[in-house]
Amino acid sequence: MEDTELDDERAVELSTLQSIYPELIIDANDPYCAALDVLVAPSTPLPVTFEPDQDVQRLSYLPSLHIEINLPTTYPAEISPSIKLSTTPRWLPLDVSQKLVDEAKSLWEEYGGGTVLFSYVSSLQEQAETAFGLEELTLPSNIRQELVAYSKKLKRELFDKETFDCEVCLEPKKGSACYRMERCSHVFCVACLQDYYNNCIKEGDVNNVKCMSTECGKSGGSKRKKDWLLSPKELLQIPMDRETVERFAKIKRKKKIESDPTIIYCPRTWCQGAMRTDKYPKITDVTQMDDSDSEAEEDVTIEQDGANIDDGVKKRSIGRQDMERLAVCEDCNLAFCIVCLASWHGDFVRCEPRDLNQLTEEDQASLNFILKSTSPCPYCSVPCQKSYGCNHMTCAQCETHFCYLCGSWLNPDHPYQHYNDPKFKHCFQRLMDGAEGEEGVQFGGRRGAEQAAEFWEQEAMRIQLQLNEEDTV
Repeated sequence: MEDTELDDERAVELSTLQSIYPELIIDANDPYCAALDVLVAPSTPLPVTFEPDQDVQRLSYLPSLHIEINLPTTYPAEISPSIKLSTTPRWLPLDVSQKLVDEAKSLWEEYGGGTVLFSYVSSLQEQAETAFGLEELTLPSNIRQELVAYSKKLKRELFDKETFDCEVCLEPKKGSACYRMERCSHVFCVACLQDYYNNCIKEGDVNNVKCMSTECGKSGGSKRKKDWLLSPKELLQIPMDRETVERFAKIKRKKKIESDPTIIYCPRTWCQGAMRTDKYPKITDVTQMDDSDSEAEEDVTIEQDGANIDDGVKKRSIGRQDMERLAVCEDCNLAFCIVCLASWHGDFVRCEPRDLNQLTEEDQASLNFILKSTSPCPYCSVPCQKSYGCNHMTCAQCETHFCYLCGSWLNPDHPYQHYNDPKFKHCFQRLMDGAEGEEGVQFGGRRGAEQAAEFWEQEAMRIQLQLNEEDTV
């Protein structure tokens, strides 16, 4: 074969390859040399350990594989193409790189001395989807920042070019106007997210600051997954105002503290701050809060014949044992004893729990209101008050379903069966009792006992007054 024919065959192959891959660059000084970058986007993010910090990052994108192609004079009849592979920065192990280079010669031999560039590049693209067979990677820490930044930048650039249908407004939007949820990957337009989350946080409904997809967090059978709440860090990425995100973080922390029976409050009536605790650290910088440990996802199991619930909410206990008595208020820094609520008197001073008669007038009024106007959750004991609507309640803290009238646990799959079953005489066909107000409503359970006690107390006073009047006459 003449040199001109070989030259034409090499030129035709590179020209054909360039028509398939427009990003292929042919060297202006040497028409038989070319370069091409292959996108490395593993179908499953690749765990990368950076030493010596032992920091593990799961990267969705890695710097492209740069291919340098040189077609020798006797290619393809007598010799295979010359291939050089590299990455910047260098992350691909040398043994893997050499194996990929050797594949070009093996492929050429398999084709019996034919043109192989298209098949070779296609093979590299397919292998790039599995990170060239790598299940994990160990790299020096000095390139961690560059690789992480590259992955985030490329991920955003590719996302911005796509078009998505927002799951709320159902309108097609460019990725640049959308946001993909970090944990579940559902996509919504930024305007819908901001409107919904701003309203939730403004109204204090922080338990609904989660993915808005109706399919998110669902599982089959009688089990359901606990919804993931967004972290303050992710809310800022949507983006949302920092002031709003700080309000979200503070309300969320306040709800957790109030539902924790181990938290003691400052005895100073003008303060009433919570005790310091590592469990609920004070919020200093919302940009660093990801709540990865405090929002662990757990399954909730609910059975028909009683509640078997394990969702991370601790049941309130009576009394405390084996606890240190010293506590410090996080607001006014008062050191006090958690047993007697006096200023700290040391470990060797015997003290007694404060008597209920020592409650302040405000504390007693608050306690009386809670006992008279709320029904406790049968699982976590958080007081719940109904403003209107039916008597099927869902606890805002642990999401337990219960009856507002008698305090009984309800099956979340069939919550209204309780009101249609004659064996529950007190609640039978009373689903809407008290829908407009609680005046005149007869309760069962603890509130029923409180009502009965109040009635007989008033009745006893009435009889006593009547007897006094008769004696006077």
